[in-house]
This record gives sequence, C-alpha cells and structure tokens, in this order.
Amino acid sequence: MPEDVMVPAGDYKLVKQFRREQEKRRKKDLPWSKRIFDIDEHTLFGRTAWAWFRIVGFYLVLYSIIILIVAFWIGIFMLAIIDPHKPRWLKGPPGLSMVPYNSSAISFYEHLMGEVIPIADGIDAFLNKLNDDAIEFFNECNQDEMWGYVSRQPCVFIKLNKVIGFQPETYDTQDDLPKEVPSGLDETLRKYGPTPKIWITCEVTKGPQPEIVFFPGPYYEASEKMTGVQRVVAVQMNNMPTNSEVHFSCKVWARNIPIDNKFQGKGQLKFAMHVRVDTAMERADPPAEMNTTAASVVTVPMATQPEIKPEDRRGGLELPPAPPKEDDAKDRNLDEAKAEPMTEPPS
Repeated sequence: MPEDVMVPAGDYKLVKQFRREQEKRRKKDLPWSKRIFDIDEHTLFGRTAWAWFRIVGFYLVLYSIIILIVAFWIGIFMLAIIDPHKPRWLKGPPGLSMVPYNSSAISFYEHLMGEVIPIADGIDAFLNKLNDDAIEFFNECNQDEMWGYVSRQPCVFIKLNKVIGFQPETYDTQDDLPKEVPSGLDETLRKYGPTPKIWITCEVTKGPQPEIVFFPGPYYEASEKMTGVQRVVAVQMNNMPTNSEVHFSCKVWARNIPIDNKFQGKGQLKFAMHVRVDTAMERADPPAEMNTTAASVVTVPMATQPEIKPEDRRGGLELPPAPPKEDDAKDRNLDEAKAEPMTEPPS
C-alpha cells in the first residue's frame, strides 16, 4: 500500500508542519540585527538579492502597464470625445482687470515725464495686444498723446476678462435692474438700450468729485464672442484735483456676474488716484522786470545796438587797483646813495 494513502494513528505531527514550526521558532529567536541584515544567509529583511530583484521587477512591470492603460483612455477621452473648440473645464463668471496698473493706487507727478511716460507706454502696449486698432478707437481719450496724464484728464482702462463659453445675461429694461444699482443707471439704460449690454458704473467714494466720462460708453457689448475693444471700457477723469487722493469704485452689472465687495476684480474694482504737483514750481514765476528786459533785448535791432567797449565785457564790475610795484634792493641802495653824499671820517 502506498505511503500517501496510509492514515497515521497516534498523537504526532507531520514532518512538514514540524519543520515549519521549527523554522518559525528559529527566526523568532534571532536578534533584531540578524532580522534586518543576516550576513551568513545573505539576506536583507529576510530576502536575498535575487528575491528582491524579482519582486521589484514584478511591481514595476505591473504599475507600468496600469499607467499605460490609464493614459491611453485619457488620451482618447481628451482628443476624440471632447470638442477642442469648447472649454474642457467650466469656469465661473469673468473677472475684471485694470490698466495701466492692476493695483489699488495710481500715484504720479504730472510734470515729471519720467513717471508719466512709463504709464503711457504701458497703456499703448496693452491696446496693441488687442489687435483691434484699439489706439485709434480710444483716440478721444488721448488728446495730449499721454492718455491725459499731463493734462489732468487721466484715463484708465477696465477690461472684462475672457471666459470661453460664458453667455452674459443682461439687464435690458429699467424694471429688471436690482435695487442696489447706483442712481443714474436707469437713465443710462434708457439712453443706450435696449440692445443687450453689460453696464458699468464708476463713482467717487472718497475725495473731490472729478467728472467721469466713459469711452465708447458705460457698457460692454454683450455677446458670447466678445473680442478686442468690445471687452474694454476707457474711464476718463476730467478736472482731476491735484495733491489730493481720490478713491473710485467701478462695478459691472449683469444677472450672472455677481458683485463680491470682499475680493478685488469679482464684479467690481476699487482704486485710488493721486495726481501730484510740486507747489514750489507753481509759485516760481519769473518777475515782471526780468521778462520786460528780456523782451526789450530781443526787439532791439542790430544796427541800433551801442558799441560794446572792452571794459563793458567785464559785466560792469570795477577791478581793484594794481598793487604797488616793489623796488629791487639794488635800486633802493642807489637812491640812498644819491640822497646822502659820502664824507670822510674825522681824523
């Protein structure tokens, strides 16, 4: 009868089970340093170098295959299923940005071209990027060729940022306007309506009240494909006070563009402008006598001008008299000899 068919009798353990328990007991009795690295068995954490190579290679191949499969299906989803002309991720309403400085304060000296020219250059660069002949479009705001920053009529440009797929929902009648709109917007809607427009309002919150003018008007032409100058409104402050900081608040009005007063650019923009003028330069006017003299010099003909003498070239200043010439010692001795004749001494 074969041994594998034999049924053991009595209380004993099988050889394999006994060997396993004996191996476990031996490993349990090993010190911790032997468990980490056993130089006799050539093992690291209980595995030989060949065992580590096999297990690391297995997981590298496994995860590489998983990554390739995932990348394959993502590529098909992004390139074949989603339309490349439509946004892949939906965003919220568009924000607002401002030029020349997208910051909360604009301060400059109007008589210092070193401060005005960089502002004008920044505006020119922004308008050239619109690729819509924007400089000519807003030419009415650039009468002094410096966008009003040397004539106390500075212009700022408020841009409605682009969000692909955003369709504005506008206020087209006066009854649609919310209660919190500033006074005067209903009159603006009556004047420029009823075509769909995103309205913009600007008001002074602190400081003197300059006149605020919008170019081409206080609105953005509302459409899904707003491009170029359709996304920009120029705001000009006429008769801007000097040496006084004026705070402005501009808001856009549309049904699906909420106004968040806590965050700059979310439906509203707040900024301050400070036109600085050196008062000492304003008071430094030349006296009337100097102006009259200068004018008379210019109008005198060349033929009637008096002859200029050499002594007049010194500007009318009298030079001090020349110092007396010192005599030499020899001349002084000769003079003394002539004054007192020599006599013989008494014998």
